[in-house]
Amino acid sequence: MVELATSTGSDDPFQSVSNFFDSSAWSAISFILKAAVVVFWLALIYWTWQDARRRVQDPLVIAGAVALATFIPFLGALIYLIVRPPEYLADARERELEMVALERRLEGAHCPDCGEPTEQRFLSCPSCLRKLREPCSRCGEVLDPRWKICPFCETVIAPGLSPLETGP
Repeated sequence: MVELATSTGSDDPFQSVSNFFDSSAWSAISFILKAAVVVFWLALIYWTWQDARRRVQDPLVIAGAVALATFIPFLGALIYLIVRPPEYLADARERELEMVALERRLEGAHCPDCGEPTEQRFLSCPSCLRKLREPCSRCGEVLDPRWKICPFCETVIAPGLSPLETGP
């Protein structure tokens, strides 16, 4: 009978894997991975701080969100991400300003003297008789005081003069 040849190395099939984990290459890779995890954790803390400043007014809530991200690594930032306000403070302020402007537009104009409601086509206030607008000298349409030309008949309105005083 022929005997099988045996290998000259060790009999452990995982010896090469064990040698890799004992090598300096694995130590370097392990250090780089650990450093990357720490950098990612610090980046999440910084992102939480920046995002909370844009979304929350209360400094204590901002500090709490940052503490949560700091003391509960990775999970703290995820918890903040779930419970944070849905919009930025600047967006909320802009929306509120747009709502106020829209309410004013829908509410209609008011007389600058007495505060009574007026309409865009009124030439004078019906309550205090203050002159609000001038009619066009050519077509008679109500003109806005800021206009330089009548948009209906293209009559030029001279600066400093009322539309009644300008000619065609």
